[in-house]
Amino acid sequence: MVTARMSSGKKEAGNRVLESLGTNASQAINGFYDYVIEHKQLPYQERPKRRAFTSKEIEEAKAFVDDIGKRRTEGRFARMTIKEARRERTGVQTDANAGDV
Repeated sequence: MVTARMSSGKKEAGNRVLESLGTNASQAINGFYDYVIEHKQLPYQERPKRRAFTSKEIEEAKAFVDDIGKRRTEGRFARMTIKEARRERTGVQTDANAGDV
C-alpha cells in the first residue's frame, strides 16, 4: 500500500484526468513504480534548481568579460579572410587560389 498526501482538489482533478485516459490512480502509481524499478530513474526530467549568484560573483563575471581583449582592427592580417590569412601565413599559393586574394 502506498499513501500520498495532496489536496483534495488535486486528487479530484487528477482522478478526472486519469479516468479520461482510461485508468485510475492505482494503475498509474503501479505503472510509475514499474518504470522506476526497470529504468532506475524517474519517467520525466527533473528541472535542475537554478543557483542564485551573489553580487560579488556577478561583479567578478562582469569584470572578466570587460577584460577580454578587443578584436584587432590593425595589422597585417586584420582585413583578411581566414582563408587569405592561412595562405599568407603558410606561404602556399596555388593556381586555384591565386586570383582570389
